[in-house]
Amino acid sequence: MNCLEISGEVSHVDLVRYTPAGIPALNLTLKHSSEQIEANLKRTINCELSAKIMGNNALIPVKIGDRIKTKGFIGNKSAKSNQLIFHINFIEYL
Repeated sequence: MNCLEISGEVSHVDLVRYTPAGIPALNLTLKHSSEQIEANLKRTINCELSAKIMGNNALIPVKIGDRIKTKGFIGNKSAKSNQLIFHINFIEYL
């Protein structure tokens, strides 16, 4: 299973671009902060995720500072890369 649900603040957003097939694509960075329990200890989480939105969702206006809840999956940044990127399939404004 490869499913991620995470909320955060948009800290960077590129302009919408289009793939050679004409599919809209938007790259952004999501800054996440929370407290989680690990091994019965509270842990503070502060991280940034590189993310990508494809298709019609890429046309939804997203700007720096927006707080969003997202769902999607982790995948390779590109066919030639082993770097991970969060592929967002669902966005909800908080």
